[in-house]
Amino acid sequence: MSTPPRPLFIYGTLRALPLLAWAITGDESQVDAISGMLRKGRVQGYKRCSVRHCDYPAAIKDDNCEIDGYLLLLETTSQRRKLDNFEGETYMVTPVAVSVENHEGGETIDADMYVWNRDNDALSSEPWDLEWFIKERLEDWLDLFRDMELVDEEEE
Repeated sequence: MSTPPRPLFIYGTLRALPLLAWAITGDESQVDAISGMLRKGRVQGYKRCSVRHCDYPAAIKDDNCEIDGYLLLLETTSQRRKLDNFEGETYMVTPVAVSVENHEGGETIDADMYVWNRDNDALSSEPWDLEWFIKERLEDWLDLFRDMELVDEEEE
């Protein structure tokens, strides 16, 4: 049995669970299958920004801020490769410490996060809002992706 991939902190469009389910399983209806992989968390030292003329956010370094999101405990390297392919070169995988709450209080878990890897001039000072994305744009994203398949050459 292979070692699970490093945990991933997600803070943007992938927090829309049907989109995350599609990105991991190829089926947006598989929310229940992925929900056990998620834990609410926060990352210090970064802020979430809107990207001009785009539906998705960016995370950039800012020592005075923190980002909320989910710690995603992936089960296979295939799942991780699918998410890396989904995010593409616009983001750089960066190690972060995620603070998560559990029944015993809190703990910190080392994970990766997709950090903006483009010019900051493309970013807006407007906050990015998950609820707006889910209400206004998620269905369009799912319509776009429904007939696509995330390719992973080394299925496990």
